[in-house]
Amino acid sequence: MNSKFEDIPRRIFLDSSALQTLQTYGGFLYENEPLLREDRIRRDPKGILKLEALRLIMQVAERAPFEFALSNNSFVEVRDRGDSGYLQWAHDVLDHWMACLEGSEKPCVSSTALAAISSDSYDYLGAGDRALLKDAIVLGCDAFLTMENKLPKNAGHIERTLGIRILSPIEMWDCIRPLAALFR
Repeated sequence: MNSKFEDIPRRIFLDSSALQTLQTYGGFLYENEPLLREDRIRRDPKGILKLEALRLIMQVAERAPFEFALSNNSFVEVRDRGDSGYLQWAHDVLDHWMACLEGSEKPCVSSTALAAISSDSYDYLGAGDRALLKDAIVLGCDAFLTMENKLPKNAGHIERTLGIRILSPIEMWDCIRPLAALFR
């Protein structure tokens, strides 16, 4: 794969599935703790591959100029989980995001993309995904990182019409890998 520096997403919206995975598997991702045999991530046929890719992404993120974005709709989903530890952790991620916003220019929002996400051509998306994608557009994100398997199946349509890439950790790592050594 021939990759250019400009192809690496920099402002990345964390879908609630990605946010939850970062919190749930922090020991594996950051401390190399082993996974249990009965661990839930193993139910997804690509779960371990996604988790390993996410670990590599987070290693690069320690030095790369990534901005991980959240929104008010992210917190609606977090609160709905009813886990106070998860909510506190999401607030910690939000602190990082707010620091990123302080040092950046206000994004140029595509009114065409905002109109498109509200159109009938996105009725296949659930209300939550639609709201989070809209937030990602408003926040000027390059990519929408998700652990889901369903949403990436529509990645081509979403990128063509909204200008944002839907990436699983595996796909994001594929974008980063050729240039990862620059950030280690």
